[in-house]
Amino acid sequence: MVSSHIFSLDDQMKELHTDFYASKAVAAACSWKLQVPAGVKGKAITEIGEVIQFYDSDRRFPAWGFGGKTFDGTVSHCFNLNGRAGGFEVGADGVEDIMAAYASALNNVSLAGPTLFGQVINTAARIAGQSLSYDRSKYFILLMITDGVLTDLQETKDALVRASDLPLSILIVGVGGADFTQMEILDADNGRRLESSTDRVATRDIVQFVPMREVHSGQISVVQALLEELPGQFLTYMRCRDIKPLNVQMAQTCA
Repeated sequence: MVSSHIFSLDDQMKELHTDFYASKAVAAACSWKLQVPAGVKGKAITEIGEVIQFYDSDRRFPAWGFGGKTFDGTVSHCFNLNGRAGGFEVGADGVEDIMAAYASALNNVSLAGPTLFGQVINTAARIAGQSLSYDRSKYFILLMITDGVLTDLQETKDALVRASDLPLSILIVGVGGADFTQMEILDADNGRRLESSTDRVATRDIVQFVPMREVHSGQISVVQALLEELPGQFLTYMRCRDIKPLNVQMAQTCA
């Protein structure tokens, strides 16, 4: 089972780059299905969430799970981590509420396969797409924590190609000792953009992948590695759509 959480990035995003946009980030996910200790996943959520949450204006994070038999006995690949049918946010206390929802779900949701990314990515993409109708300055981040054994690779590629047109970046953290070859494919750091099953090429690279075992071995900082490409992805999206930074917009209005 995987949990996912939505982070909002507002004008504080300026700490990541020199342009002042208002933004809103989307989600974090951690693998529920395979036998990776819950503490490992929780550590990943905490370490990354404690950084990202400070870019969120209200610290109310939507949180989902996937790859689990949920509260009503059905296997789901995108369910509300809080156990409620009517809303996916977990509270206003940032990472603390995320971890509380995660701990509760561990006691109420059993492991179930296969591991599918597509539905969670599509859900995050839908939220990002809906924001365009009321605020084009928002930007979203989906943080996924997974064991790396993916069984819907092509569907995931299709979802990522569609999402590449939206104000969305996806950060993936690999936990455990699984083969993360598929995650490297999604990351597309080889310079080749992802292609869909209909031969459509992604507008831009929106994925960054980091294996947690390299972090624990001291080779890299998970936060630094995850956020390394985010400012560039963010600015590429905004500039391609001629969305001006807030301070520029206000200066032009005052003039």
